[in-house]
Amino acid sequence: MIPFTKVGEILKEIKELTDFIIIGDTVVDLELGRKGTESDVDLFVLSISVFIDEDRIRDFAYERGWDFGKTPIDTPRLVVGVDDEQLQIDMYENIQDFFVPQGVIDNAIERKIGNEYFKVIRIEDYILLKANAFREEDEDELKTIVYLIGNGKLEIDKNYLKSHIPLFEENAKSIEDRLKSVGISV
Repeated sequence: MIPFTKVGEILKEIKELTDFIIIGDTVVDLELGRKGTESDVDLFVLSISVFIDEDRIRDFAYERGWDFGKTPIDTPRLVVGVDDEQLQIDMYENIQDFFVPQGVIDNAIERKIGNEYFKVIRIEDYILLKANAFREEDEDELKTIVYLIGNGKLEIDKNYLKSHIPLFEENAKSIEDRLKSVGISV
């Protein structure tokens, strides 16, 4: 597990390159009050383009001794050595089937990670992003979230969840059906 104190230091450095919102599994780690992450950190970048500015991102990584790679959808991945582990930081923007609605971005909240504050999407919006993508691993993650809700370890605002489904436009009905299939009725 990579402690959030270290994650926060790394994200503070990335803030020198671009503004961003945290959109991935880190959202769940923070909601559960974990002290660190065992997964990657997914960032939705706001002030640069992951494609147009790829060379700039690569140079930024190399200047710090970090590795540079690609995500499965060909966006930048930074790999940072932290003690004996490696933290992957995946960078995304809206492309093809990868879509984060503006309303999700606008409703991100400041959360403390280590000694720093960063914008993080709400758990409800994370659930909607997972329901929109709905790959096998997304479905599994949603089922885990339902389990955590059932055990009182996570709370969600169903009214907020329901109000944000239309942000996904033509996928809204599918998202509602997918949520229902994993046990979240709205």
